[in-house]
Amino acid sequence: MGNDGVNRMEEIYASTPFWIYTNPEILRLMLLPNIRWHRLAGTETSYASGPSSSLLRPKALESTGNMMIATAALIEATGNTAIISENADLYRTWADYLKVNALIPGTQSTTDGVMSGAPSNDTNLALKGIIALKAYADILSTLGQDGSTYSDTAKSYASQWQSLAEASFGFAASYGDSGSWSICYNLFADKWLKTGLFPESVFQKMGSLYASNINNYGLPLGSRTTLTSSHWMVFAAGVAPDITTRNLIISAAQDYIQNGKDAMPWPSIHDSKGGNATVAGVYNRPAVGGVYALLVQDLGSTVSTANSNSGGGSNGSNSRVVLRSANLVLIYIFSFISSTLLCLA
Repeated sequence: MGNDGVNRMEEIYASTPFWIYTNPEILRLMLLPNIRWHRLAGTETSYASGPSSSLLRPKALESTGNMMIATAALIEATGNTAIISENADLYRTWADYLKVNALIPGTQSTTDGVMSGAPSNDTNLALKGIIALKAYADILSTLGQDGSTYSDTAKSYASQWQSLAEASFGFAASYGDSGSWSICYNLFADKWLKTGLFPESVFQKMGSLYASNINNYGLPLGSRTTLTSSHWMVFAAGVAPDITTRNLIISAAQDYIQNGKDAMPWPSIHDSKGGNATVAGVYNRPAVGGVYALLVQDLGSTVSTANSNSGGGSNGSNSRVVLRSANLVLIYIFSFISSTLLCLA
């Protein structure tokens, strides 16, 4: 799952949309080894992690948020809560970790540290933890249990985050750095899981930021770098409040695949201006499965609704049009990749 370990939660989280769209059972089978690893003597931690590299370079808040959001997506897509019911003690421990640490990440590492410069109190990282906490509360509600303590904390954190992350343009890359900005792609989980933590004004603000900062080959992760990732760009496309901005982002991802400078299997990090991969060995990884984000943004709620026999969604028609359009774009991208690899073989 990566060049320095197996079952890294950052790779699983990034690829979760692909597994949800194609076969959620595979996602469950990837989460289970990490859960089993936590049951082994000597590996107990208060945060969700995994084998191999996790202890060598821990990303406590990152991996815990990843585990919780991936689990919530799995439950939403399948209606099967067994994974959390059977491991209630672990998930509650992880939720308690989020409750303490989500709002103020401090100097914790993130999956984007190599690109974003690892800012202190990373606003995008905080978002992940806050949304993950609310997702856990919603799972408890599904189970008929009281999750109000976690839900109330998440709502309070979401309100505080908007003030702490305030910037002159969009939201800052780190608290207090009002001259910087981040694409805050983790906001996608708020829409995907319907946690409802952030008002539409937040998404409108992000849409303006995106439209003003797209380069030839993509949307950079923030003001401190020109680097980006196709999968995080599509997460951002799911945050965009309008179809025009969404299509601009998708088109930029497509332009990189079609016209970029790399003759290799889809690098997961590239330069949004130059169109070239910039980190050796970071290609052909499952993280690119995140480009399926638009396809699952409303898919999960549709499946859950069917399972609960409560009828269709309120905006089903528009959602289906968006999903079909995104599907055509992504099918084209993958077809192009396949053709390119055959030519290179």
